[in-house]
Amino acid sequence: MDAENLRRCVWEEMLCANMRSNYFAELVRHYLILDKGLRVAMLVASSGAVVSALPQAPTEFRIIAPIIATAISFWLLVSQYGTMSRDASELHSGWSAIAYDYERLWNNLDSGGAEAQYHRIYESAEGLSKSGAKFPNKKRRTSYWLDEAAKMATARYA
Repeated sequence: MDAENLRRCVWEEMLCANMRSNYFAELVRHYLILDKGLRVAMLVASSGAVVSALPQAPTEFRIIAPIIATAISFWLLVSQYGTMSRDASELHSGWSAIAYDYERLWNNLDSGGAEAQYHRIYESAEGLSKSGAKFPNKKRRTSYWLDEAAKMATARYA
């Protein structure tokens, strides 16, 4: 690979790694908020306050409240937001390390072995890409984070 092509590839991969790192950090927050919100809703729906208010409530509400609590509980069991949050956190950490490696390479492109280093980083990122396949590909959010990564990198290296 010629020097200019290597330079372009390292730049693009550095931006993409930053984008992925930030995207997975956003997913961690999203899953934690969902998990917490659903747990609060389940707590409220199954709490003693709701149960004590049930005798005065209309029949429809007395039937619906336990069904809602059960549905939320079931959804929490099935959705595994806590696990998804942990997995996204690990991917955030991994992509952050890859982005750092690419940036370090970017700053040392003229040193010997830059192409071999690029291939080593690229191969280590392959495993992260496979692990991230179970997460949603929200194109608007990834585009947003790619733009942010480009702004940061352009400001830093302009």
